Amino acid sequence: MATEEVPDTLAALAEKMATEYRESEYEIALALANAQEPLSTEELAEETGYTERTIKKRVDTLEEELGGDPLLRRDDEDRPVLHPTLANAVREHAAS
Repeated sequence: MATEEVPDTLAALAEKMATEYRESEYEIALALANAQEPLSTEELAEETGYTERTIKKRVDTLEEELGGDPLLRRDDEDRPVLHPTLANAVREHAAS
């Protein structure tokens, strides 16, 4: 998979997510970023260790914080999906 260069604005957003967002929101974003395909609420709960109730609340909050589409959208099955470039920025920040 070819990686896109991460624009400075998204790199800064990934850093902000890691430092200013709730830890659970960042961990959910990181799980979404690392996923090969969209994850259901149940799968996100398994991946992060948070309850499904927490996942639902934090995904809604993330969606609000990120302004929804295009940075965080929902697929046809209502599963959250990060924009690929933002996902790359989150992965890069987590690895640094």
